[in-house]
Amino acid sequence: MKKLLIALPLFAVALCFTGTADASGGHGKHKGHHKHGHRDEVVHYYVPVQPPAPAPRYYSAPAPQPYHAPDRRSTSGLAGSVVGGAVGYQVGNGNPLAAGVGAAAGSLIGNEIGR
Repeated sequence: MKKLLIALPLFAVALCFTGTADASGGHGKHKGHHKHGHRDEVVHYYVPVQPPAPAPRYYSAPAPQPYHAPDRRSTSGLAGSVVGGAVGYQVGNGNPLAAGVGAAAGSLIGNEIGR
């Protein structure tokens, strides 16, 4: 009886592993050339796919800002330059440097008056 109690669980365990003990792959052919239960593996190669680039965003160019540079030319500055040059030439006794300084001073005074 003791032998039966030992043999019965061993038989049950052996019965559980009979599916994995089938070395022929279940086909029964090619005796002696077993694959030991291994099946042909199918290998899938996946090409890495980059995520799509975001769509370009187009922004309209900002409207050009009107550029209003102050026009510093004036006829009063021109007239002041002529008068200042003549006065500087007379005061400096014909010295060209005195005429140039007088023209610059006359232009400055003429532009200030014209504002």
